Amino acid sequence: MKNYYSSSKLIVLLFAAMNLVISSAIYAGGGYDYSRSELMGNSGLTIFREADFGNEMGLSISIDGIPITTLSRGEGYRAMLRPGRHVLTVTNTPSPYGKTKFTHRTVNFVSGQNYSFTALWEVETILLEDGGYVYHGFYR
Repeated sequence: MKNYYSSSKLIVLLFAAMNLVISSAIYAGGGYDYSRSELMGNSGLTIFREADFGNEMGLSISIDGIPITTLSRGEGYRAMLRPGRHVLTVTNTPSPYGKTKFTHRTVNFVSGQNYSFTALWEVETILLEDGGYVYHGFYR
């Protein structure tokens, strides 16, 4: 009797684990874009922080000079903006040795379009590249 009870627990546990795996696979990938019905005439913006952006360092995001958020490792930012010209500013925080790096990018947002950027840490600057996060392979 005890063997039957433990095997039924195992079956229920496996079923729950399979449901979690299937549901996570559905939401994985490029599902970060808004649909046209969600945008309702606005523009979609997604900013990713590259995984190796820096230890003990965050990525601060400002839009049109207004501070929005600070991203830590593994985070991204997603929002809807009015169409038109906007200035995206990203900076490292806290800045090591008092050397804050700023990157400004002017983007003309078009109604109904999604825009995706990835912030990359380079030796002397922060790059804001087009597109979502791109896997660069293993680092040695």
